[in-house]
Amino acid sequence: MSGINSIRGDTAASSEGGRSRGTVGVRTRLLAIVLIPSLALLGIGTGATVYLIKDGRKAGQWAELASATTDPARQMVEAFQVERGASVLYLAGSRLATGTLTVARKNSDTALAAVQAQGDAASALRPDLSSDIDGYNQLYSQLPALRSGIDARAVPADQVFTAYSTVIDTIVAATLLAAEVAPDAEAATGLYQAMLLLRASESISRAAAVGAVARVTDRLTGAQLADLTRYVGDSRAQLATVASAVTGPRADQFAAITEGPERRRIVAMEDAMLRRGVVDSEEVPDDEAAVGWQTAATSVSAALARLWVDLCRDSQADATTAGEDRAERSAYGGAAILAITVLVFLAALFLANRLIGRMRRLRQETLALAEERLPETIRWLNDGRDIDREAALTPLDFGADEIGHVADAFNRAHSAAVAAVVAESKTRAGVKAVFLNIARRSQVMVHRQLALLDRAENDEEDPSKLDTLFQLDHLATRARRNAENLIILGGEQPGRRWRTPVPLIDVVRGAVAESLDYARIHTGRVPDIRIVGGAVADLIHLIAELTDNATAFSPAETRVSVSGQSVGKGVVLEITDQGLGMSDAEFDERNAMLADPPSFGLAALSSDAHLGLFVIAMLATRHGISVRLGKSDYGGVRAIVLIPTTLVAGGDEIPERTETPRRTLSRGPLDVRGN
Repeated sequence: MSGINSIRGDTAASSEGGRSRGTVGVRTRLLAIVLIPSLALLGIGTGATVYLIKDGRKAGQWAELASATTDPARQMVEAFQVERGASVLYLAGSRLATGTLTVARKNSDTALAAVQAQGDAASALRPDLSSDIDGYNQLYSQLPALRSGIDARAVPADQVFTAYSTVIDTIVAATLLAAEVAPDAEAATGLYQAMLLLRASESISRAAAVGAVARVTDRLTGAQLADLTRYVGDSRAQLATVASAVTGPRADQFAAITEGPERRRIVAMEDAMLRRGVVDSEEVPDDEAAVGWQTAATSVSAALARLWVDLCRDSQADATTAGEDRAERSAYGGAAILAITVLVFLAALFLANRLIGRMRRLRQETLALAEERLPETIRWLNDGRDIDREAALTPLDFGADEIGHVADAFNRAHSAAVAAVVAESKTRAGVKAVFLNIARRSQVMVHRQLALLDRAENDEEDPSKLDTLFQLDHLATRARRNAENLIILGGEQPGRRWRTPVPLIDVVRGAVAESLDYARIHTGRVPDIRIVGGAVADLIHLIAELTDNATAFSPAETRVSVSGQSVGKGVVLEITDQGLGMSDAEFDERNAMLADPPSFGLAALSSDAHLGLFVIAMLATRHGISVRLGKSDYGGVRAIVLIPTTLVAGGDEIPERTETPRRTLSRGPLDVRGN
């Protein structure tokens, strides 16, 4: 019956599993399938919209910060250019530079503080720039020591020139950083073009510092001439590049600077200095000419720096406008995506609703097939009745599309299940009939053999031969029990019967007599009660199987003990061995089978590792006997058999024996023969 029960169990499990996993209806599932991509589209669109809006706002923040930083940067460049020129002239011995140096340093400190404040704001907006800004601050922190060295005339003029040039270069580097983090390529390009004006301003200031020192000292070394040539070339090349790129009002502003009198004066002084070459003269230094060059260079550099600020602000304004436009377009785009998502979902909902009705009907009919028709077919077959194959296999008809294919798959599965159930039912019936027939025949032959052995034992006087006959008798008794095993497994009852109650001690001795290694079994104290006749044969069989297991799975030199006592619910027999025992998992598995034996079918017949326990479980279930295995005090297994009070005979019943207990074997106990 295992196949039928397994099919029924699988069907029920599938139904229960479906309910446990599918608490949501079919309609909701279909809508979820449609809703998931719609929500994904909406999520992507919303995420992109939020990102672009934030990006647009970030562009505005960048423009605001850049605009606030540009003017302090310009002031810092102008202030340090003046301080650099005054410092090198002071070290060169110019009398006019002494008064200018104090004011220049004060202006430089004011401009530097403003730039550092904006640097803190830039670090908060772009944490990735913090390391660069920290590097600039470390450079600025060296200024007090540098100024002290200048005042003491302890620092060479070329080192002072390089130090101040490095400080001014930080503004150029910051401009590059601002271009790198610009919100768009157009703003970055504008900053790069404007940066050429800042470089040109710095080159003009450096050339003026070199030239002014040469005028003060009336000496121009080869290295100074090379630096002057490089600075002049850089400034003119950069101004030429800017002239080709700047347009509109800024082009006019640029032309006014480059074509003005100050710029022409600087070009004339630069050309004159370059034409003079290296000069080494003892003439009196020309302080006024040097200061004039510095003044003109400061004026032109300041004008170029202001134009740089204007170009940067133009780029920043363009970036702000572009960011606002991008944020506005992103908002419109997000709204459009939302509208499209809603339309797509509504269209999909309309199409899905046309399938929901058919899917519901398919679900209902397949559930009816699995939970009603198939179980009913199985019950009919279990009852031994024939079924109407055509009625049992009425197909589900849902057309020829994909839903129809699913229905056809259910039809085929149902047909295969019914065919398997029918085939297994026939196979089980045939197998059952075969081994019941074999068992009955074996039982008849064993009974005849036992009768012959009884006569031989009664007629034999030779002790050695009588002992051999007793051993043959014992083997025949075990063969009878094996035949009874087949009958029990086939669902029938053995032929042995007792009409009257039998003392429990005789039941135990009869079971021990049927055990293979009976000489090792010790029967202890057993309550003086009687077992009702209808349960005697099965109880003997059950105890014999347990004692056989105990002797089979314990060492040959150990003893197996059987004892009993009365309890509130009946009588308890304990069968204890001294074997290796079992693991907790094995105990749990065996006790579960003893408490609820599975359906015995072809699957069970294919494995006889626990056939004895299976027989015990069937006999115990038949009479309401409880059998449980546990660990013994010796490390082996202890079987506890609880015989309920319903199997214990009352005190007014007197046992009637129609057969005298058999003689004691030379090495064994009594055997109770059925009457």
